[in-house]
Amino acid sequence: MASTAAEKDAAKDHELNGKLYKALLKEEADQVIQLCEGIEDHALHKLTVHNDTVLHKATYAKQGNLVLRLLDALPHHHLYKMTCKNDIGNTILHEAATLDQENSVEVATKMLEKAPELLSVANNIGETALFRAARYGKTEIFDFLAEKISGDEEAKQQPFIQRTDKTTILQIAILAQHFGLALKIVELFEHIIDERDEDGMTALQLLSCNPSAFLTVRRRGLLNRIINSGM
Repeated sequence: MASTAAEKDAAKDHELNGKLYKALLKEEADQVIQLCEGIEDHALHKLTVHNDTVLHKATYAKQGNLVLRLLDALPHHHLYKMTCKNDIGNTILHEAATLDQENSVEVATKMLEKAPELLSVANNIGETALFRAARYGKTEIFDFLAEKISGDEEAKQQPFIQRTDKTTILQIAILAQHFGLALKIVELFEHIIDERDEDGMTALQLLSCNPSAFLTVRRRGLLNRIINSGM
């Protein structure tokens, strides 16, 4: 039986995606860029069954220089597509928020220059890119993203620093044991110290539940700062 047009298109996409995956795995940047230039959506081409684009995967793979080149090559008329999400709601900025490379801030800067609205996009559980940076303890990119909302009123900051289940960036940093970052969060967003998650727990209660929470100077400093802020 002759193949239908749809089957031929699917086979063509499968072959293309295989080449892109192979080039990404081998970090063959020139090959990835060349392949993207021949695709209608360029680096915003959906590469996986989970709706990850080439940019999603290149960022996730921590290939920062490639991401910068792909962004530079992206046609202007495709910029509105940069806020596209994968199946769990993550944008390319969500992926960039987990980077710890030297050029992580440069990558995030370029993304926001081309699509400023990426800053406020939340994923399926209400996490912005700033929230993910706190969850993964990526201090450098957290500082960069936090600066973007530092001048906003507290009500405007809330969607960035508290997700759907009411967990805040301070609580998630404590749960992930990023105590240095948690201390910085207290200094920047003192008003969230007494926020409660869906279980009614405050940051101080979460910290006190950690058996080793008082072993280091950094953790004791965080504890003292939270207590003193509540006085």
